[in-house]
Amino acid sequence: MSKRESGRSDAFWLWDGEAEYEGHLASLDESQWTARMRVIRRWSLATGAPGKPVPSNLLERQRALARRVCFGQSPSIQMGALLEVRIECVQPSRDHQFDVVLSGSFSQVSDEHLLPLSQLSTTEATRYLEARRQGRSSAFGT
Repeated sequence: MSKRESGRSDAFWLWDGEAEYEGHLASLDESQWTARMRVIRRWSLATGAPGKPVPSNLLERQRALARRVCFGQSPSIQMGALLEVRIECVQPSRDHQFDVVLSGSFSQVSDEHLLPLSQLSTTEATRYLEARRQGRSSAFGT
């Protein structure tokens, strides 16, 4: 599937170890994607904001997100399988419902790694992503 011809936009979810994002795919090719995304803001006055805030300044956002490795998922990509997503480009969104337009590449997390990943705590999963960002092999041998 290449550019979205139907005008339909499919859901897309990302987690980078610090923040969670939701949005809609704008285009999709064999292993490349572009999506309009917004930070999922799950907090209340009682609990405060979880994690670290996403910078509102575009240059700071680019520095924070560019070349990140994240977990992602979309029903349109490999039947909703868990993905390892690399963010390669961050742009401001013209649509005020979204914070940014992100582009990058993806690969499916292999079946043999799904069970070990599902048993990690949030902190351990964050360490896994950090190791992948730095190009190190994970504890699972990828």
